Parts: sequence; C-alpha cells; structure tokens
Amino acid sequence: MDDTFGTISQWLERVFALHRNLMRQFANEEGLQLVHVEILQYLSVCNRYSDTTQAISEYLGQTKGSISQSLGNLEENGFIRKIQDKVDKRVFHLSLTTNGSSVIKRMSKFIDLDSSDTIVPELKLLLSSIQKKHGFRGFGICKSCKFNQNVGQSNFVCGLTKEKLSLDDIHKICKEHEEQSAI
Repeated sequence: MDDTFGTISQWLERVFALHRNLMRQFANEEGLQLVHVEILQYLSVCNRYSDTTQAISEYLGQTKGSISQSLGNLEENGFIRKIQDKVDKRVFHLSLTTNGSSVIKRMSKFIDLDSSDTIVPELKLLLSSIQKKHGFRGFGICKSCKFNQNVGQSNFVCGLTKEKLSLDDIHKICKEHEEQSAI
C-alpha cells in the first residue's frame, strides 16, 4: 500500500507541476503573474456565491491580503470588475471583463488538456476524497450539491440560501457545495 500511495502521489505531483509550468509560461507570455491567471481562471468557473475575495483566497490557499493586491492589479488593468452586493454593502462580487474572458479563452487553447476527458470521473472522485479526508471546502459543481433543488421544468433553487438559481449557476462551482448523499 505504501508503494501505491507513493506512486499515486508522485504521478499527481508531476502532473500538477507540468500544469503549473504551463500556467506560468502562459502567464509570462501574457505579461501576468501566475496568481493573476489563477484568479481569472477561478472567476471563469465560479458562481455568484463564490465570486468574492474571501472565496478566491480559500480556493487558492492564499491570504486575503495577497489576493486583494492581485485583484487590485487585475481591476486596474481591465481584466475584472467589482460590483457591490445589493443586500450586504460590505461584500463585493467579482466578474471577468471581456479582456479577462479573452485571457481565459487563450489559456484554454494554450494548455488544451481536453484530450484527457476519460479520467475526469476518477479525478473528481480523488478530489472529493482528499477534500473530505482533510476537511477542505468542496468547491464542487452546483448541480451535484445536496442544496440544489429542482423545483420543476428547469427551475432551480439553492436550499441553503432559498434563492433561485439560473441554468448557468448550476453548472459552476460553489464554495458552499456539499456532495449529495448516496442513497
């Protein structure tokens, strides 16, 4: 069993290192820092409950101060915009601008790992297992969350917030995600 763990750990580390190197190379070619590309990538896949400085900080495992500095740079250079929450004025939601979305499209073409789709279910299972074992937030896809409720004819509601979810929302990641229980 120790040999298997070592082998899995080594393979994962190598895959992650290669991916990170590709991200770093892409960021460099774009004149950005790696963390900037990571933030833009995260914002391209998160839902409206997860588009805050705090959520980005948790997702990337960096301090809120460090993330805030990077967000300021991204906003100043026209890659993201900040919008104040209508209910809680202390909260700002972040979204990609057209420039930010263009960077993500170029990154997707540059890295192009789509040929690896056959291992996606196994990677999802591994990720979920690691998160549960070590108590990390799920950041899973909304439609697989125990709080996601289909109230009929493609109408969805978050059982946690009681707010209506769009079809776009349910296909994005959420920091509040909790896996549905197996029945």
